[in-house]
Amino acid sequence: MGRLLAIKLLNNNVPEDAPEWQKVRDLLCGKKEKKANKRPAKVNGTKKRQLEAIKKRKQIYPRLIEQGYANWQIGAKLGICRSVVSHDLMRFGLQAHQRYHWRATNTATKNTGYYINASSLQADTRIVKALWRIDRKAVVGPWLIERGCWYQDSQGNWYEAPK
Repeated sequence: MGRLLAIKLLNNNVPEDAPEWQKVRDLLCGKKEKKANKRPAKVNGTKKRQLEAIKKRKQIYPRLIEQGYANWQIGAKLGICRSVVSHDLMRFGLQAHQRYHWRATNTATKNTGYYINASSLQADTRIVKALWRIDRKAVVGPWLIERGCWYQDSQGNWYEAPK
């Protein structure tokens, strides 16, 4: 309805400040009513509840970090935003474990190395072209190269990160 009226007004060369255009604007955009800019009523005990929630999360974070969860996974488990988790961890002096996405095991010496990115793996193993073709696991020369997600806990043990 509004488009047809707008086409009719355009064909008749009606100026844009004419009152007929107001009806077209109302039909196309909808009427915008001004809302009262009131502050929401203060809820008693809000600050206290926030502090209690922070205390509870402070007790939960170390256990989830030791289980290998990243910030976004902790946030999903607790039902809060990842940035809230990051802010809380910084406030409490905690840090989630560093994630390593590549694992290279020398089949001859049985030495295993974990790498954050492909360039650090290339520097250590001298494997370049084959890395981009590796989907999950491959043997390249004496190396067993695996792509995944691992972390090292506080005791120095390596684990596969939870998904």
